[in-house]
Amino acid sequence: MAERFEVLAGLREEGLIRHLGVSHVDAVQLAEASAIAPVAALQNRFDVTQPADVELLRTCERDGIAYVPYFPLGGFGVPDDARLKAVAARHGATAAQVLLAGLLALSPVTLAIPGTSSLEHLEENVAAGELELTSEDLRELQG
Repeated sequence: MAERFEVLAGLREEGLIRHLGVSHVDAVQLAEASAIAPVAALQNRFDVTQPADVELLRTCERDGIAYVPYFPLGGFGVPDDARLKAVAARHGATAAQVLLAGLLALSPVTLAIPGTSSLEHLEENVAAGELELTSEDLRELQG
């Protein structure tokens, strides 16, 4: 990874690239890239019901790196998860809204970018920004 990132860092130094990001990396790879040049964003698989990357998210917070989860709604469809359904029912929200709100509640460096296929879907996603999950909700989701 270092060799490729060094090439990108060189392009950044030439003014051809403004910001650098990494995708699908672990903590060691992020540290390796960060030692070469500033990392502006990291993109890994993550959703609030499968928070395997929480420590890397905390590293991003500490270092001011945007964390952009891919599959923020669980992958190729919202998961059929009892915890998710329970939290959604308590808030009168959809499961997708709870997943998005959960990501936004986890960290100020999280940027949730869900796919949108219709105006209705866009409105549902935007409304998730108004949903305030409690710490209890988040603990339940991460179960």
